Amino acid sequence: MVRGDILTSGLEERVNSFVEWTFGSSAPVAPRDSKVINDALLGNQYFTRAEIAVIDSPLLQRLKKIRQTGLVFQVFPSATHTRFEHCLGACTIAERCFRAIQDRHSVEFPGKPFPADPDRLRGDLAHLRMAALLHDVGHGLCSHSSEQIYEELTDLQEFKKKPAFVKNAPGEILSHLIVKSKVFREWFERVAVTACRAEINLDVVAEMILGRHPDKDKYFLAQIVSSPYDADKLDYIARDSYYCGLALTVDLARFYSMISTAEYMGHRLLVLRSYVPLEQILFSKMTLYGSVYHHPKVKCLDAMLRSLIRHIVENGDQCGLHCRDKVITFSEPVEYLYVTDDEFFNQFGGFGDEFVKKMLSSFKRRSLFVRSLETSRRTVSKQNWDTYHRKRIVDLSAHSADLHRVEEEIHKLLPAEVRGRCNLDEVLLSVPGVPKIKSDFAYIQASPSGDIESIEDFFPLEQWTEAYAHHKWKSFVYAPKEHAKAVRDAAISVMKDALGIEVDATLSNIACHLA
Repeated sequence: MVRGDILTSGLEERVNSFVEWTFGSSAPVAPRDSKVINDALLGNQYFTRAEIAVIDSPLLQRLKKIRQTGLVFQVFPSATHTRFEHCLGACTIAERCFRAIQDRHSVEFPGKPFPADPDRLRGDLAHLRMAALLHDVGHGLCSHSSEQIYEELTDLQEFKKKPAFVKNAPGEILSHLIVKSKVFREWFERVAVTACRAEINLDVVAEMILGRHPDKDKYFLAQIVSSPYDADKLDYIARDSYYCGLALTVDLARFYSMISTAEYMGHRLLVLRSYVPLEQILFSKMTLYGSVYHHPKVKCLDAMLRSLIRHIVENGDQCGLHCRDKVITFSEPVEYLYVTDDEFFNQFGGFGDEFVKKMLSSFKRRSLFVRSLETSRRTVSKQNWDTYHRKRIVDLSAHSADLHRVEEEIHKLLPAEVRGRCNLDEVLLSVPGVPKIKSDFAYIQASPSGDIESIEDFFPLEQWTEAYAHHKWKSFVYAPKEHAKAVRDAAISVMKDALGIEVDATLSNIACHLA
């Protein structure tokens, strides 16, 4: 593991050590010129010399080895797109949003100066593009699949207690800290500022990644990076659906034509002139959750990864992964940044003990565990599938330790002869969280002089998420095929005794294709 001082120092210092390790001995090189990069979804994308320097840096290049949708490619084979092209796409969409707002401003408020500087080297647009380009630099192994694991680690939880970071996701926090790190600042000053003559304040960039801006009149710029309809979502919804083969539509041209700003509660905020583009975004996001992110096999893969990582953490001395001069045991959040998907799954000869090697082999051969039990609307009686009982099991998604305690109870109830052959780490409970839809600072204003209305006035968000939880949400217990029936019987007992949920074995067998 990255031991010694890395565990006794603060999260910021460990992030700085990671950035230093990432850059290694690579010499800072300024690109000769700006570049055009073609994208399958967005077409030609234009990048300045300073942006190309960041794109060519080891920090961004490592994102080429981290898949955007984690382990989804094992189920949707064409979903091999990475965080790298997503960051480039978010940067391009961010500028298109900026230009659209600027154009609408010139029409709706003729003669009134636009509140943001459109200079691509030193203005607000330069800061916006850089924030979008770097917004996901804090993602590590398998993207959100590992984020669900390390977000519960103590030092990150302690960091999130700070008021400034309470609402931010773990990946956003790590991206923020990377941009503010001493090593990255020094590199950026030498290459982007001195050699490429960009004038960009990294403190502003780091704040925008968290959805904040020091100037209240330019708050809308931060919202382009992080908000209910930000460049990040516009890109990943289009990109994920495209590469997963789903015919979802977010009409970007219509979205650009409807985006504007308005002064409200002391800030200049993003507003939409129509609810239609937002409706498309919300519908597409919910569809992606139901069809892709919460697909039964995808959740099985996530659960297998969680089990594998937990085993490595608990057996660090024997199962550490060697990565250059580091030995990684995944016991603290920054360690997840050192390892890319390729390095984790494709180590020559593998790593770790017998269980780790067995699990890695299962990932490579796509030999997945099978569904032993499904807990959902179709396997639980109507009177037992009310909000109270459903919430009891959904709440387990907040803490992996609670999930593991239920897994231990299931394993204890297995017949002795099965328990002797079935490893505790092979009994897996998957409890997906209900999709979250940000509604903070999401507003509709039909005309420049019209009332500014909250998104909740147009969409019953709580009812949408409740409807998803009631009709589409599913929880599964997974196990190796040879132990599936025994695990099913034990899981049914635990669900009834521990959570008060009675699962119909016959209906679950049908849903899980368990003969």
